[in-house]
Amino acid sequence: MSDGVIKRGVGTGVDLGKRACDRARSVVTMTVDVFEKWLFVQKRASYGLAVARILLGVMFAGALLTNFGSRHFAFGEGVAWSGQVEFPSSDFAVMWPFSIFHDAGTNPTLLTFLFLLTIALAVLFSLGYRTRLVMIPLFVLWVGYVESNSYLSDQSDNLTRMAMIAIFFAAPADRWSLDSLRRKKFADMTERNVLLRWWRFQRVLPQWATNMSHNLAIAVLVAQICFIYASGGFFKDQGKPWYGGWAVYDPIHVERFGTWPELSHLVTVWGPGVAIATITTVLVQALFPVMLLRRGTRIFALAVIFAFHLGIAVLMGLPWFSLAMIALDAVLIRDVTWQRVPHAFRRSWRVAGGHSPEPDVAEGVVEKPAGTTAATSTAKAADGAAEGAEHPDREVEIPDYVTVPAGSTDPAKAV
Repeated sequence: MSDGVIKRGVGTGVDLGKRACDRARSVVTMTVDVFEKWLFVQKRASYGLAVARILLGVMFAGALLTNFGSRHFAFGEGVAWSGQVEFPSSDFAVMWPFSIFHDAGTNPTLLTFLFLLTIALAVLFSLGYRTRLVMIPLFVLWVGYVESNSYLSDQSDNLTRMAMIAIFFAAPADRWSLDSLRRKKFADMTERNVLLRWWRFQRVLPQWATNMSHNLAIAVLVAQICFIYASGGFFKDQGKPWYGGWAVYDPIHVERFGTWPELSHLVTVWGPGVAIATITTVLVQALFPVMLLRRGTRIFALAVIFAFHLGIAVLMGLPWFSLAMIALDAVLIRDVTWQRVPHAFRRSWRVAGGHSPEPDVAEGVVEKPAGTTAATSTAKAADGAAEGAEHPDREVEIPDYVTVPAGSTDPAKAV
């Protein structure tokens, strides 16, 4: 009898072990499948990255324009008294090609030319014109500019330098850019010349490769943002002004940063409000990576972060620092949300002009044209799939009124 019990126990254990192994294998397989789909199927946060590109270009140009009048004193011959000309504190100032601004500091004409050139490149970058070509000289000139006088730089300069390196491997001009309009214009080209296709903003590399590079760059940007906010939150909670609840009050009342004394007094006149803003800032920053996991908490976290940076921009006189942070935070907002923005503007414009509003557009579903049936939509989607199979290097667009089921990547399954 004891032998039977032992055999049954061993059999039960083996069966449970097999079930556990099968469950673990299925979990691993599912995880790998989800990861592969996220990485290779399509580009993520393409609209958010487009917004980041636009705002970063505005930030670059704005910072240069606001310092243009004092360029000779802050970055040219006038900075010699600080020792930054003979003994620069940044290694980038003497590292080619980033040394270009430092070397031009003693030549007023060349310095002015570099300022104007960098501003022009920033505008082109923001518009998304020949983005791949513009990004490299813009990055070199921007780093050379901010490192030519370390006393005038801030932490947003470090962030934008790291962010630009990641953006090199992404596709910042796929949306809302002049390059994207060029891609649509030449979408039907059959030319196989690689340089000509690249010049006309057509795909020259396999789609899975560009998707992977873009999505990994987005992951790097999000990780960097999380590191900044989480480390900042944990660093703040060690200081008495922050866990005491009055840290928000101090910097905006200092003469150096308090650009609007009356406004600073107005927003800090209610003590409990100062305490709430201080504690909320610390908690949201420390918990920022975790709060991104749920849509509701993500919206709350981004609202607090945007309000925090808006306060820094207005009350402390650091608009370009805040704009750089907000630009990179834009990749955390869903593409479908960004897609609704132009539709909302057009709708409001039509209503303000006395016209009837356009039909609502949500989740990429648009009202079908008159006479269009489900069979017609399916046929058009199937035609697009067939064209994509015949020409894998060509951008194939499915009509807006064709709806692809959630989670499906097969255009032939459109309804």
